[in-house]
Amino acid sequence: MAKRTPSGFPEALSYPAYAPAMRARGGRLLGRGAWRLTRELFRAAWFIVTLPIRLVLLVLNLVSRLTGIAVGFGMMVVGMALCIGPFFIVGIPVFVIGLLLTMRCLG
Repeated sequence: MAKRTPSGFPEALSYPAYAPAMRARGGRLLGRGAWRLTRELFRAAWFIVTLPIRLVLLVLNLVSRLTGIAVGFGMMVVGMALCIGPFFIVGIPVFVIGLLLTMRCLG
């Protein structure tokens, strides 16, 4: 009788995973642990040193996006106001530019 996979399951799930035999490790575990500890200490120090810079950049990014949204929305309002009167030739591009600016800052 042939081995068949259950319906709806990929064939790879029907076979046990192949795990190659592990090689015997040397006795230098102390050196690896010290290297790993040193690396993690440097990572923690780098995180702490760069934290103020990352926070300033995050605030600048947020302020610039909010400013872009406000300016884009204002341009959309002005564009719609210009579309009402005889300046619709100017109002439509102003509205579209404001819409694109607002969409760019939101996404």
